[in-house]
Amino acid sequence: MRARLWSLILAAAASASLVVGAGTASGDLPVPAEDAFYQAPAGYEAEPAGTILRSRPVAATALSVPLPVDSWQVLYKSVDSHRAPVADVATVLVPRTPWTGDGVRPLVSYQTAEDSLGSRCAPSYALTAGLGAATSNAATESVMIAYLLSRGWAVVTADYEGPQSEFLAGPQSGYAVLDGIRAATHLAPAGLDANAPTGLWGYSGGAFATAWAAQLQPAHAPELRMDGIALGGLPADLEAAMRNVDGGYGFGLTFGGLIGIDRAYPEDRLSELFTAEGRAAMQASNADCTVELIANHAFRSLHDYTVDPRPFDVPSLREALAENSPTAVGTTAPIYSYHASGDELVPVAVHDEYVRRACDAGSTVQVVRPPGGSHNTTLISGAQGAIDFLAARFAGEPAIDDCR
Repeated sequence: MRARLWSLILAAAASASLVVGAGTASGDLPVPAEDAFYQAPAGYEAEPAGTILRSRPVAATALSVPLPVDSWQVLYKSVDSHRAPVADVATVLVPRTPWTGDGVRPLVSYQTAEDSLGSRCAPSYALTAGLGAATSNAATESVMIAYLLSRGWAVVTADYEGPQSEFLAGPQSGYAVLDGIRAATHLAPAGLDANAPTGLWGYSGGAFATAWAAQLQPAHAPELRMDGIALGGLPADLEAAMRNVDGGYGFGLTFGGLIGIDRAYPEDRLSELFTAEGRAAMQASNADCTVELIANHAFRSLHDYTVDPRPFDVPSLREALAENSPTAVGTTAPIYSYHASGDELVPVAVHDEYVRRACDAGSTVQVVRPPGGSHNTTLISGAQGAIDFLAARFAGEPAIDDCR
């Protein structure tokens, strides 16, 4: 897998010389919690969603390898899960080489599996800090972004968990993605066309945010063009996915997700389900990145931390998980659904049910279920299929429909 990751970096580098562009050197940027750029300006609440509040050029990397692109961080107006104003950050990356394909340069909104509780784990920081953010998924997935850029496509990737790192807060993530696309097309130096072919792609936690964006787009951002939506390893049913990893190596994702949902919905008082030990563990993990969450809570069970010995049966928890699970709606953009049949973290049946509902709602869905495989290896092995799907949509080719 490591060799394949580096081959993707080299593919991106082959499209142009590896010269760092004008921008803020990554070594000059503090962590987001100490960076004034991330702070919302006074009066921003009155601005329309997607409005750029602040921007700056940055030098982007993939695992600390400089990328041959012009890139910017943008702070933009969005809304959280309660539709209250919030200022989110996205990174916009545009290859320096001229676009030579048909029409205008396509744009891909790529959602990393942010899956973390601290802003230092977000993609905006990982793309500048490189290996300095190695415990975040965003650092590894910068290679996927590099591969997209090597195709000549522009990329926008949002810190979709918001300034409070609300892991698994569904609406927050969807609104952030949609308004991040708006901000990218508003960024004059990037030179992106608002009517450019546009695709969305995410794997695992990134697919979660992508599915929420697809669900919210008709009402929140109907003017946005969407040509294709790629969803890999989608945890569409949070309760089912969490029950599946309870007691396993991936339990830290459940624990971190519940902290994130509790942040987004304090009125649900989910923290009261936890024992004193559980609340202490929540506090100790309140800024953990993905690797730390998994390492610190591997092979634990939720009942180890809760007052009720059967926490997944507590109505308030079940309701919160259902509220934040994405719902399949009829989309005008075709969907590419890929999921390893042997996925040990997210049962393939969870994604299959999402597909069934999407088909019932009138969506066009191409379904790919490679035999065997694992959740983590399919991030890499399934990437080419997702990219080919997006390329076909950008070329105007008819989509495969496995619904009918």
